[in-house]
Amino acid sequence: DIKTVTGGPLDVNTYVVGASGSNQCVLIDPGAEYAAVNGAVCGREGKAVLLTHAHFDHMLYARPWLKDGVKLYVHKLDAPALADPSLNLSGVVGAQLTLPDADVLLEEGDCVEEAGIRFDVLHTPGHTPGSVCYRHEKTLFCGDSLFYQGYGRVDLAGGNSLQMALSLKRLLKLPGDTVCYPGHGMKTKIAWEQEANA
Repeated sequence: DIKTVTGGPLDVNTYVVGASGSNQCVLIDPGAEYAAVNGAVCGREGKAVLLTHAHFDHMLYARPWLKDGVKLYVHKLDAPALADPSLNLSGVVGAQLTLPDADVLLEEGDCVEEAGIRFDVLHTPGHTPGSVCYRHEKTLFCGDSLFYQGYGRVDLAGGNSLQMALSLKRLLKLPGDTVCYPGHGMKTKIAWEQEANA
């Protein structure tokens, strides 16, 4: 069960994800306004906030959710950006966004088990050093590592075009029927991206 809420200053896709019939959910990249996301949560118990990376637009409204034992997950290489506006880029827009330390620092190959769902963690650096994708069976939450016929910028702090090329090469080897939910824009499928990059 996936609900998408788009919001914030840069139209980030926030995903509310729960097992069918479950009264629990996780929030992936809570950059959309709290009230709108709360409507999609629809009374379920939020168990975790999963960040695909630590840019401000993807965590702008994370703080209201980080209460009552809700855990914050981020890759260890992006952890410093949680508390540093120059790294999370909030300073660029005149804000000073900081979050508390993450509860769980992720690495390649880790598994996240929350709200009855198991996600495999794929480390896909390029947009940021600690960008990750969360994979559950044929579903991939890919942040700014992969868009519909595109990918995230590599010219920002921590960006790396060579790492991005390697990450995209890796993602395009996933099964073609994998549905990809990106940080911005419409969802896509690995098969479509394979064709676009052929």
